[in-house]
Amino acid sequence: MTQKSDVKERAKDILDETLDREAVIVLARISEEMQLIFTAHPDPATEDVETIVTGFFLENGKSEQFIEDWINTSKEYSCARGLSSRDQPKAMLSDLGVFRFMSFLKDKGLTDDQITIVLTGAVQQAASEKKGDE
Repeated sequence: MTQKSDVKERAKDILDETLDREAVIVLARISEEMQLIFTAHPDPATEDVETIVTGFFLENGKSEQFIEDWINTSKEYSCARGLSSRDQPKAMLSDLGVFRFMSFLKDKGLTDDQITIVLTGAVQQAASEKKGDE
């Protein structure tokens, strides 16, 4: 348990040291936007998720080739994780959220190691909050 707390603390320290208030607000907005997407599409079809992903990336200037590669990679990763075809669209939405967080943190100058710690801390925090809700 101590190790989990350490990761959450390290993640918090990294964010405190590297991000200003505006960046924290942007991260919160990404989280809210992703939550809205999940709420609006609680059991999405693959086609719906591909439309959401494509729209997001087109708005951000990504090429159609990038989008196609991203979608295919997300699908392959879902299969590799052993997810059912029913769960794959939700996983793709989750991958989009992680991608958005990672890209933002990378743009803010965090290293890959720092990003890994931050994302691990976020996952652990979400898991502990979910346990508290049960």
